[in-house]
Amino acid sequence: MSLGKKHVLGFSPNGGQLFASVDEQGILRIWDTETNTLKQEFTPNLQVSGPCTALTWVSLAGPRPKKSRKSLQAQDAAGEQLHIALGTLKGSVVIYSLAEGKIDRTLSGDSHDGPVTAIVYDNAGHLYTAGADCRVVVWSLTEERSIAEWQVGPEKPQNIAYLQKSRALAVGSRQLKVYDVKTKELVETFTGHSGEINAISGIACTDGTEFVLTTAKMERVICFWKIDRKGKNKPSACTLLMEDLAYCLASEVRDDGQLRVASVTRNGNIHIYLLNVNSLSAEKFVKPKVSLQIVSDGADTVEPILAVAAHFVTDSTRSHEILFGYGSRQQLQFERFTPNYGEKLNVIVRADPKKLYAKKKGKQQQGFQAATKVLKPVVSQKNVEYNSSLPISQKKVQNEVPMEARLQHLKIQGTKLSGGKLQTQSKTQLLMQALHSKDQTMIQAVLSTQDTETIQLTLDRLPLEYVSSLVNELSILLQGKHANVSSALRWLHVLASTHTSVLMSEDKEALREKLAVCLGVAEQRMHCLSEALQITGRVNLIISQMKRNADNHLNDSNALILDEDPEDPTEAVEDALVTENNWSDLEDQDDSSKMVSDDELAADDDLATDDVNADTDSDESMD
Repeated sequence: MSLGKKHVLGFSPNGGQLFASVDEQGILRIWDTETNTLKQEFTPNLQVSGPCTALTWVSLAGPRPKKSRKSLQAQDAAGEQLHIALGTLKGSVVIYSLAEGKIDRTLSGDSHDGPVTAIVYDNAGHLYTAGADCRVVVWSLTEERSIAEWQVGPEKPQNIAYLQKSRALAVGSRQLKVYDVKTKELVETFTGHSGEINAISGIACTDGTEFVLTTAKMERVICFWKIDRKGKNKPSACTLLMEDLAYCLASEVRDDGQLRVASVTRNGNIHIYLLNVNSLSAEKFVKPKVSLQIVSDGADTVEPILAVAAHFVTDSTRSHEILFGYGSRQQLQFERFTPNYGEKLNVIVRADPKKLYAKKKGKQQQGFQAATKVLKPVVSQKNVEYNSSLPISQKKVQNEVPMEARLQHLKIQGTKLSGGKLQTQSKTQLLMQALHSKDQTMIQAVLSTQDTETIQLTLDRLPLEYVSSLVNELSILLQGKHANVSSALRWLHVLASTHTSVLMSEDKEALREKLAVCLGVAEQRMHCLSEALQITGRVNLIISQMKRNADNHLNDSNALILDEDPEDPTEAVEDALVTENNWSDLEDQDDSSKMVSDDELAADDDLATDDVNADTDSDESMD
């Protein structure tokens, strides 16, 4: 029987004489309900098989004794022994022996790829397990291996129940699906729950009809489903009301045809329903016939005690009783109680199991001290006189500091070391206190640390139970501003390198869910990295060009003047005409200047010719 991740428990088939439960750490505890004693406690090897996630009771043939003179009845009694089949986190199935107090055998073959979510026994030598990989695996206890499997997805199965008469397997996820174990075919489906089914129970009536009882998460109802191996999306045949969510179901069909159903709710109460199978109606909701509430017998205040599990006694002489356990998973008490159906609420006053265990422990210590004859002096604090060289004031100092001032003292800054660093020990304590109280101001103050050494030493001394909450806070900081993102990345880098073994010891899906926000933020920022680099490069080019122009002083003397286009097109035409006229005038001036210069050159040539002729005449006359 498996009831989610937190509630894995079940009563033995021999009238509930034994009770087995698995706590959050995967530790198996077996209790004797007759004597209220813890018989065995087993911690599985986490490296080999992992924590236990589901359990069911099985009867196996023990080793046959050798030749002896005992009777055949004694041999048969010794041949059938109670064992516990355990489904593990790594997908394997192991058999725990009560006689030896250890794992007797491990079933071989094709196991699940993920954790086993539910396990059930068909009383014919076969186990059926459902896993997170959406498969159902059939195991043979005689061959000690897996012999068959089939898919039941796409929804992950949470609980299963075996139906003896119809030889079918009911698989509960969000829907309830019924499979034929011989043909592995889906023969019937039921819809009606809005959440995943967390508790299931099968009922076989005297007239041959079979029902399956289910309750889902975040629902306060129990649904009856009639199994007739045909139809799809069928509604429930009857609905039972509860005052809170249920995590444990028990059912029984009496010889007179009366049906009894018990549910243990989250607030610790037990609801008992009395029904007639022939008069079930889907139109009316059925309320509990009686409710059981367990409270402590304290003199000052009455405190409730939570019920853990319930079971109907199959003994014919005590068939009117109900067996239930109350307390905590580590400290349980069991009792058989006859309900008073004349009253709607039966209040059962009992001693708190914690106090009973404390008294037993004190008696054991007193007996040990008496046996060893060691007496410890008992000294009253009022009669003690302290001698000191300093005068002691007789006045009693009353602490009148209000609670608000005390809480403010908790936010004192850490002591400074050399180099201006905070003291590592006070940093670790502040981080633990901030994560425990969920004070965002203190969390921001601690996580804003930029020093890598301080972060490393702080995380080295951080207890392992705070790693998960620290990852959640860092994922929130990664979605904030740049300063928060940079500090969160430093913390996340050091955390991943320091507590790598803790993160790797978790389930793959759980680790992926825990780091989903961090991975999503990193991927989103990587997608935007190329565009951001392009913008940064272009802006840097513009800024560098502006600085270079400013350093060269190119435009100080107005060497480059840019006139914008005129708005009036007529002014532009007139300016063009004036420019053309100016160019024509300049050309005329150039032509006139050229003509004047030609005349001047001709006159100069004539004068030069006359001078030459005069010189020649003078020379001839002299001759």
